[in-house]
Amino acid sequence: MGVSEPVLAAMIGAGATILTALVQIISAIRKSDSNDRRSSRSRVRSLIWMFALILAAGVGGFAYAEYRALQSRNETRALRDELQQQLQALTASATRLEQLRLPAPGAAPPATADNTSVATVSLPACKGAQVGFATTRGPCAEQDALQVAVCAPIPVLARVTAVELYARADDSQQPWPETRLMAGQVSAAGRFAENPFERPDSESARLVCQSFAHWNSEKGRAVRILVRYGA
Repeated sequence: MGVSEPVLAAMIGAGATILTALVQIISAIRKSDSNDRRSSRSRVRSLIWMFALILAAGVGGFAYAEYRALQSRNETRALRDELQQQLQALTASATRLEQLRLPAPGAAPPATADNTSVATVSLPACKGAQVGFATTRGPCAEQDALQVAVCAPIPVLARVTAVELYARADDSQQPWPETRLMAGQVSAAGRFAENPFERPDSESARLVCQSFAHWNSEKGRAVRILVRYGA
């Protein structure tokens, strides 16, 4: 069974006191043996002093042990009170965060606003292959289409949430929201690829791209990509 620090200190103090008393008594007895003037009454008095010192050491050690135990209890109580206060503060903070995070009953969930990045590219009318010594070129076929990749930059660690594609004639004033196309959809001799792709741009950014094929021989084309992304 282990001995606590206060009890151990009391035991050490009492042992040191007893040892000191014994050394003094033995020295006194030896001196008395060499000196016949030392009476038996003096020896009795020495024994009484020895027991008095032992008793005083025991009482002092017990008092010191009780003092240390009281100190330890006070420190434990103060630490428990502090931990209780911290626990209450954490509980209150968690409750406030939960109230902020959860919508009220029947309320619509809060809307999330994505960041956006936009890129636009203009293409001229497509010219067909030159046949023989003809001075003019024929109409442009799909296999002769102009190919371009429209790329919008986003932060390198961003998460892409949506890619929106738009295309209109280069001289059109039609609002962009009205010219949206789906990937793979053919419109006015033009078509976006089925899937977007990405490529590195710098240490802090990357590019989200969509290829576009344009084979309209009469008009040029303006194509746009809008990338929505979050953290």
